[in-house]
Amino acid sequence: MARTVFCRAAGRAKAAVAAALFCAAGVPAAGFEAAVADPMEWLYADSTVAGAVRMAEIDVPANGVVDANILVEGLEPGAEVKVSAEPAAGAEWYAMRAIPVKRNTGVRGFLEAKPGQNPHVARRAPFEVFDILEPLKPAAPGAAAVAAPGRMAAFRFRSARPAGAAPYTLRFKVSHRGAERELALKVNVWKAKLPPVGKDSFKYVNWISEACIARTHGLEIWSEEFWAMLDKYFALAASGRQNMLRLQVLEMDADGRSRLDGARMERLLALCGRHGFWYLCGPHLAGFSNGWGSPTFYARGTTNVTTTDAGALAIARAARQLHAAIEKYGLRDRWYQHVADEPGGKNVSEYRITAGIVRRYMPGVRTVDAVEEPSFAGAMDVWCPKVDSFERNRAKYDVYRRDFGDSVWCYTCCVPGGKWMNRTLDGELLRPALIPWGATMYGIDGFLHWGFNCWQRDQDPFKEPYPKKWGGANNGNSLPPGDTHIVYPGPDGPWPSVRLESTRSGMEDADLLLALRGKDPARADAVTRMAVRGFADYAKTCPEYRKARKALLEAVSDTIK
Repeated sequence: MARTVFCRAAGRAKAAVAAALFCAAGVPAAGFEAAVADPMEWLYADSTVAGAVRMAEIDVPANGVVDANILVEGLEPGAEVKVSAEPAAGAEWYAMRAIPVKRNTGVRGFLEAKPGQNPHVARRAPFEVFDILEPLKPAAPGAAAVAAPGRMAAFRFRSARPAGAAPYTLRFKVSHRGAERELALKVNVWKAKLPPVGKDSFKYVNWISEACIARTHGLEIWSEEFWAMLDKYFALAASGRQNMLRLQVLEMDADGRSRLDGARMERLLALCGRHGFWYLCGPHLAGFSNGWGSPTFYARGTTNVTTTDAGALAIARAARQLHAAIEKYGLRDRWYQHVADEPGGKNVSEYRITAGIVRRYMPGVRTVDAVEEPSFAGAMDVWCPKVDSFERNRAKYDVYRRDFGDSVWCYTCCVPGGKWMNRTLDGELLRPALIPWGATMYGIDGFLHWGFNCWQRDQDPFKEPYPKKWGGANNGNSLPPGDTHIVYPGPDGPWPSVRLESTRSGMEDADLLLALRGKDPARADAVTRMAVRGFADYAKTCPEYRKARKALLEAVSDTIK
């Protein structure tokens, strides 16, 4: 029977959160207070109803997601608090749980070497922020109930089914110890419609770690229990509008040669079809030979440098097997092949040679890699620079797109920090939502992040938003808070995060912006600039974002006859 390693840790985290939320101040339970708060604004363990960023109405596409935070204070700890919504169709409720952030992101990235160095954080550490969304089982249609974790509690309402095509009012009810509070949220449903997650939605990929799923949930990798759990992770990724998946289909034989697992690939492709993952990424075929940034690469799973005969043969073997499978299943237009992750200035020549081998044995297949600098002209088909690197070198990327026919994606990771868009726990919650706005403004075709569920062995994701230590070139400094993961390992499957939902909202907007840009580029530019002028120049408050999103939905709806 599968067991979940982090179950007990999650329970301890909940207890710690309850203790943190308990506050002697407050009103009697019969006089508890509640408010509808904007889901694009962070809630903290010390947030109050009086200080919440209220939301009276929300604008959504005809097939978009309606979401809202319900903040309640003045509760009796341990007593039941019930939340409900009417109309109840499609209603999902989540208990929002806090994660402690003890150190802030640095100005460049990683963690601050000294507190206070980064003036661009949304809040100075230490603090507890509500990022964990624990799914609640329905107590009745549209309703859920939990024991109050303290004097304050927060809930996330989510519905992927707006009630009809006309504006309507969502009626929320909060009940506690015989008292009730009724709240209202006007839902403005626009004619604009989103494409289904898949071929025609904005390209978006987070790397899902199969090894981490197996380790965290105590499962034998590729066992039937593992496949059932993997299905849940895929479903959650797709609900966040991820439409691209990195496939791990290569294994090493006893003789040290790569082998493509055909049965696994067919099963993975079936899961991709079920959840809408149209685009696929092949695994990296090479990696740094002696630590991050070393000048040479080893062929995947070997200690053979890729520019030696043995290394080149290993790369060629893996590439030919992948290419045969791509041709067999008709995947050429859907496949992007990774060569080596984050090549830099020290290994331009080595990367060119390695990529040349891959391209020779995978003809017609596009290559893509996360790159830091624009010094690899002609070495890849799809550039994927960090958002700050793209802006610094935009003129060169424009030349590569025009003269080489290349495409450009963008990514974020432990860098950039400071004022740049990223999806860390100490930046404004709008940042991950606005990355897709910036991407469409610049003609960028996709967004990549490495950490869907990549918490490390020394890291309890319910209590530690970063590994205890991350060695290498940054001298033992660690990754910024939240960089390793955007979901949490619940007892029966993954739990979403507030940042996952923020990014999902931005991906919806990207699809709408692209639709508008295809019909009225000038209006698309004007709407975009209401929220984003660059990856470091963007709306910082919810009212700004809500105004821009409403203008976007109105503009797209105007193009529909």
